[in-house]
This record gives sequence, structure tokens and C-alpha cells, in this order.
Amino acid sequence: MHSPGRHGRRPMSGRYLSIVAAIASTLFGLGSGPACPAAAAAARGPGSQKLSEPAPQPAQESKRIAKQVRGQLRASGRWLVYPDGSRFRWRGVTGFMLNEQVSSGRHAEAAAFLEWANRTGFNVVRVLVMLPKGWFTDKDFTPEEGLAALSQTLALARGADMYVEATVLANTASLPAKVDFASYVERAGRICAVAGNCALVEVANEFFHQTQRADVHDPATLASWARRVPGGIPTAVGAPPDERATLVASTPVITIHLERRRDRWDRVRRVSELGTLSTDTNRFVIDNEPMGADEVERPGTRDNLPDVFFAQGALSRVFEVGSNFHFEDGLRAKVPGPIQQRCADAFIAGTRIVNDSYMLTFQNAGWPYSPVRSVRRPEGTTPTARDGRAQPGPEPVVAAYAGLTQVFPKSAEPSSVLLLIGVEGEPGIEWRAPWRKTGVIADLPNVKVWSIGRTQ
Repeated sequence: MHSPGRHGRRPMSGRYLSIVAAIASTLFGLGSGPACPAAAAAARGPGSQKLSEPAPQPAQESKRIAKQVRGQLRASGRWLVYPDGSRFRWRGVTGFMLNEQVSSGRHAEAAAFLEWANRTGFNVVRVLVMLPKGWFTDKDFTPEEGLAALSQTLALARGADMYVEATVLANTASLPAKVDFASYVERAGRICAVAGNCALVEVANEFFHQTQRADVHDPATLASWARRVPGGIPTAVGAPPDERATLVASTPVITIHLERRRDRWDRVRRVSELGTLSTDTNRFVIDNEPMGADEVERPGTRDNLPDVFFAQGALSRVFEVGSNFHFEDGLRAKVPGPIQQRCADAFIAGTRIVNDSYMLTFQNAGWPYSPVRSVRRPEGTTPTARDGRAQPGPEPVVAAYAGLTQVFPKSAEPSSVLLLIGVEGEPGIEWRAPWRKTGVIADLPNVKVWSIGRTQ
């Protein structure tokens, strides 16, 4: 938490309705007939993007295939898994004040938010157990109030087919020194253990921050408190002050808050480093609170370009890490405004570029086993600023990542993909034989996803 609407579904933009529908058709087999009128119209409309194929229904309907909540998740090396050992694909969303809504009796608001989150395609909601004297709300949401409401909040989420990431300690600097934080963490953990749909107990939000009490700043202390959570419940210390996990790798899950004050595409591509972190530590890593979405762009704080959130979701899939969609209305667990909704839809579409059952191994362009030797700027193009004017600068292709799998599906379903971030126009690809481009999954102004395969 980088500190200091009418309820119901808002229609997606034409571009993202088409993208989500195409991905759903390819990955979930939602029919082979003509496209639904909305998707077809979007594909024909101005500014539409080239996609793999149209589809009869949006991707959200694919969630009817299976329930998301299927028992208590557990950590297993780099993954969270269901009781049967199958891998859980984390698609999280911010809903900070959901527990406060329940505590204050605003159950209809909480239920509406959870229904929206599930319908959009999320399966985890991140909530704050407490927020004493919170800075973005006039509520003094005390620890005792939060712990008293947590069981009901988990039950509401379970009824909406959603898991919960419970962040226990927030804004603790406002609490007296005699407060026993270890007992709060233990009590939250015991409540979560009974519920069966707690995806994660995160001990503290940004434990290094000035809004936290001095004893919360010590990661070793937090790790000792995490050990008081009943066994089997995934735990995380909380996000460290930098993007490395040196201080927080003692728990089975690592949560990272990526730096927001970078150039847009350089900022987004740093999800790749979380994949490396997950491999190096053998921990499940979550992009826990990245740049948030809002109705207007606020550089360094909020973005409003759906392409950015599509890229975030796609990168989390290629690099096999968890990812949360953070957004302004989510601070108060409100159903979002129209631009935030488009960003949310784009994020979910990005996470679905390949079938959930496939495990991907990434290769950067130029690596020995990468399908791509190099990527060149398209002939005749010049890097541009955000206002569209030409400017001198680096090549516009920020990153080219291949996600490879050993699966060779009998259908046309994509399995291996190439993700291009920050690209402008049609990039020049130098392929490494026998690899080649086999199709287009998404073609956005600055983000492209191609299906790739080996020639026979």
C-alpha cells in the first residue's frame, strides 16, 4: 500500500471484448460458430486490433467450467496448489476495505464487490484486516473490529467463489506500545485456518513504512509471528523496502511491491525479475501492489492505459508468478469506474494468453535457447513520447520474452508464446530455427502476443 458507480458490470471496450473473447475461444473451446454480435462489431470498428480468432462469448463465462475455491491452498516450492496437488493460478484484486464494510454492516456493498470481482475473472481478493486511523478513509478500523469481522468476510468471499489474501498489520504506528501484534497475527491465522479459503496471511503491509510501529520494521520478528499461523496456511512477511527478497525469504510466499516511478514500459517489464526471484528462492512470488489503475493517469501513482494492465497479466503468466490488479476504487472495495473496468478486463485477458494447465519456461531474446535471436525496431519508425511526438531515445522494443512449454496440443490452441513489450509497429524478428510465428493472440499498440512453434 503505497500510502501518503453504480453496481453491476460495465461494458468492456471493443478492443478488450475482442481480445478476451478470442483468448477464451482459443483456450477454453467456447464453440466454433460465428462471433457474438458485440465481439464482431468491435472487431470491425475503428481502432480494432488484429486477434487470433473471434469467439462466441467473453472469457468470463469460461469460469463456469470449474469452481475456483476447491479447498485450502498450500505452498509447494514455487507454487500454490490445491489439496489434490494441482496448481492454483493466482489472479488477485485489491479490496482493502472489504473487511471494514462487513464490520460496519454494509454487507450489500461487500457482496456486490465480490460478485463483480468473481464475474470479472479474479479469484483472490486482498483485504486489510485492520486500518486504525487510516489515511485514505475517515474510518478508525481497529484491530479488534477487524478480527471480529474476518470470519464473516471469509465466508462472504467463499460464497462468491473467491479466496482471500488477509494482510493483518497496517497503520500500526497509531496503536499503543502495549498492543500484542503477535497475538493479532495468530488470531487472524486461526480464523483463516477454519475458513478454508484463505490464500495467504500476509503479516504486515510494507513493514518498513513510517505508518508501521518500530517493532513491525524487523523482518525477523515478523517471521516469528508468521510461525504462529496454523500450519498449512501460506504466509508472507510482507513487502520489503526494495524489489529484492533478501529480508523476506523466510516464509513460503514472497510479496513484492514493484517501484512505480519508472518509464511506463520499463516499469511493467520488471515483472520478469519476479520470475527470476521465484526461481532463485523456490518461493511463490506475488506482484502484490503494482501501479494501480484509475480513471485518469497520475504518473508515478496511477495509470489508465488498459494495454499496461494487459501486459502485467501476460507477464505474470509467462514468468509463472502471482499478480494482483491494484486500482483506486479497490482501496475502498468499490465496483470500479469504466476506465478501471477496462483495465481490469485487460489484466484478466493477459493472464489467459495460454491454457492455465501449461507450465511455461521463459527465455529472453538472445538467450541460447530462445526462439528469438534478436528484435529490431521496425524500418522507418522513431521512438515516440506519450504525446505522440517523435523523440530521440532507445529502441522502442523494451523486452521480448518467450514462454515455452513441452505441450504440443492437437488443436490450434497456443502453448508456446512470444510476448513483446513496448513495441511500436511490426518488429523485425530474427528467429532461431526451427522456431517461427504461428499466430497472433493479441496485437495492441505497444504489446504483442504471438503463438510460436517449431517447423516440422
